[in-house]
Amino acid sequence: MSSTDASLAPPMNHVFVDFENVHEIDQTVIESKATNVTLLLGAKNTKLDAGLVEKLLKHAASVQLVRVTSSGKNALDFTLAYYVGRAAITDPTGYFHIISNDAGFDPMIEHLRSRHIRAHRHPDFAALTFSHAPKPAVALAPQSDFYSKALEHLRKNTSNRPKRKKTLDGHLLSLLGKNATAEDVATVTQALVKAGHLSIDDKGAVTYSL
Repeated sequence: MSSTDASLAPPMNHVFVDFENVHEIDQTVIESKATNVTLLLGAKNTKLDAGLVEKLLKHAASVQLVRVTSSGKNALDFTLAYYVGRAAITDPTGYFHIISNDAGFDPMIEHLRSRHIRAHRHPDFAALTFSHAPKPAVALAPQSDFYSKALEHLRKNTSNRPKRKKTLDGHLLSLLGKNATAEDVATVTQALVKAGHLSIDDKGAVTYSL
């Protein structure tokens, strides 16, 4: 693969499933391209759905099954953290998704983001959204300029970044100038999210990974 082809390849999405905590697996994720799935089973997780097992076997090259035999407190959590860290070392440009209801992972997520590692926790598969490499730009040139301007500004403005989407929209509209529209702001925001620079939850809270 040439360097140009590599630059156009989609980033890898690494999915780590806390099966002690989340038992409903979206099997379509296992089939997704540019995806690695690590399914971590606790000591008490002794049964798997036959259909899921078949899917795991079919996509064995992109699936890792980890059985945590210790039943000690947080045994699976520490093991999952190890596998996330190992993946982040081998693929620093990837995206790392922890599927778990356990908010105890959040300090680790925050630390990874502070190290410019694109990590997220999702309470279930329904909340999981994959990040893909940006498609070749088809937007108008001004929108491309808007994106660059917004990204540069947010990277420099580390102490006063908007924490809510509504505030961010107004902030960007003011930043981009009188020729910018609300549609331009929406396009820029969506591009920043797709590139992994922003994450906006269901309540409109914004987190940054710049």
